[in-house]
Amino acid sequence: MIFQAFQLFPLLTALENVCFPMEANGVSKADARNRAAALLNEVGIGADKQKRYPANLSGGEQQRVAIARALSTGAGLLLADEPTGNLDEANSIQVMELLLALAHTSDRCVIVVTHDLELAPRADQLLYMKGGTLVSG
Repeated sequence: MIFQAFQLFPLLTALENVCFPMEANGVSKADARNRAAALLNEVGIGADKQKRYPANLSGGEQQRVAIARALSTGAGLLLADEPTGNLDEANSIQVMELLLALAHTSDRCVIVVTHDLELAPRADQLLYMKGGTLVSG
């Protein structure tokens, strides 16, 4: 799950935030750190920023850490609740491109809930809520 408000642990570094779910599921600390570093690199968070705490990262960087953390579970389904809601336009586009790339190249189903009518049309399929009912786009 990827949240609008990132939901990162403030007292853990970016790397530790991504390690957390793996270690909670029995992955060794060393393996978790290696996989977390690779995932963070994959989403554009380099080694220098992996050591930073969330408060020392931009909103776009925090959201990419949250995406790496979601990927660390190995789940085939990613649910993103307003993943660009707290981001500026440039970071919103970057995060949406990253989610689209994950859907197209990583054999994952990515479901994004958004109110952003400029980003929504970039999705492969659109569904709308109208009067509390889910309808096709």
